[in-house]
Amino acid sequence: MLKNCSAHPLRAALPLLLAILPATLGAQELLTLDAALRIALDSNRVVRLAANEAEIARNNYTSGNAGILPRLDLTAGVGGTLNNTRQELSSGEIQQRSGAASNNLNTGIGLTWTVFDGFRMFHQYDELKLERDLGELDVDIAEESLIAQVTRGYYDVVLEQRALEVIAAVIKTSEERLRNVELKYEVGENSKRELLPAKVDLNADRSAMLRQQVALTNAKTTLNALLARDPATPFAVADTIIVVGDLAYDALLREALAANRRIREAQINRSIAEIDRKQVTSARYPRVGLTLGYNLSQAENAVGNIASNRNAGLTYGVTAQMNLFDGFNTNREAENADIRIASSELDLAEAEQQVETEMLKAYTNYRNRLEVMTLERQNVLLARENLDLALERYRAGAIIPLELREAQNAYVAAESRLLSAEYDAKLAETDLLRLSGRLGR
Repeated sequence: MLKNCSAHPLRAALPLLLAILPATLGAQELLTLDAALRIALDSNRVVRLAANEAEIARNNYTSGNAGILPRLDLTAGVGGTLNNTRQELSSGEIQQRSGAASNNLNTGIGLTWTVFDGFRMFHQYDELKLERDLGELDVDIAEESLIAQVTRGYYDVVLEQRALEVIAAVIKTSEERLRNVELKYEVGENSKRELLPAKVDLNADRSAMLRQQVALTNAKTTLNALLARDPATPFAVADTIIVVGDLAYDALLREALAANRRIREAQINRSIAEIDRKQVTSARYPRVGLTLGYNLSQAENAVGNIASNRNAGLTYGVTAQMNLFDGFNTNREAENADIRIASSELDLAEAEQQVETEMLKAYTNYRNRLEVMTLERQNVLLARENLDLALERYRAGAIIPLELREAQNAYVAAESRLLSAEYDAKLAETDLLRLSGRLGR
């Protein structure tokens, strides 16, 4: 790659750049893309919220929540009364007491278990599993979106940093030109007609560097925000945009149809709609339940023939219930469920078609960007060679300063186009990986 070439002219400009910007790359921690992605995935609030919801869905995926397991309850109660009592027995005896107390204690343990409900509980269990899968998919979607944003933000910084290096290289040439003109002016070989334009051009280059510094700072601030850290956190990035140039369309399309997040979400929603249909029809089956319990009761009376009464024993039973007529509501709900299934199938087909369309457009864009990048690399080499030749001829007095400036401008334009081409190619690659489901795996 062009930027990996040790003889590239931007390497020679780095000392100048570091002298002008003492707080830049050399004094800052190098942040790689992998490190940036780890920081973002660990701290991003959207991803963490999605992970929390997924954890709730995982916790809900239990047989007890689906109603498959029995329910066991313990009950206990204590009560009493205070009465003014007068009793006249058949023998003529009269019993009378004020504030007669009666106390009672009730306790028991009971088990209820629905053993058959038309398979509804099992369908509910399957649906809870799909909701868990949907929650985990939401995390994947949030992570995928974040990875795409961080990748773009990271290479925004790389783009602005390399543009700053290009300007630094041009400034070096402009300074040499000004020194040459000043020497000749001092000995009377040149007039101010050559000196003033040289100063103007150098000032224009330095002004461009100041503007580029702002662009680089803003790009870093944006990336820091994506990483959920202090926007002013200093860092440096690698100066290379590595683009994978051998992505194959057929393989990507197969992976997209199997693993694209949008398609997977549509598939899960279709399965949920099918399970909902089964749960509706379960109402046509009888419900069978079991009850089992053990109860203890004790009563104490201050008056009366029975001073104390205690009962303890086992209770059990089987219940069966079947709806014979519900106003055709089950039929209505089944029809609505069928409509929802049909709609979910349409959503799935639409998702697959959209992914295929976007894949073809993204791959076409990707191949085009690779070709543009190749051409612009060649143009940069030619523009740099032209600038070197112009500088040599200018030193020899064979060309006027305007021709040197034109060579400088052509070099800057070529470098800018290359940076944009590499950046666009990387974004096209990222989009392809996102559509195919590879991003984040």
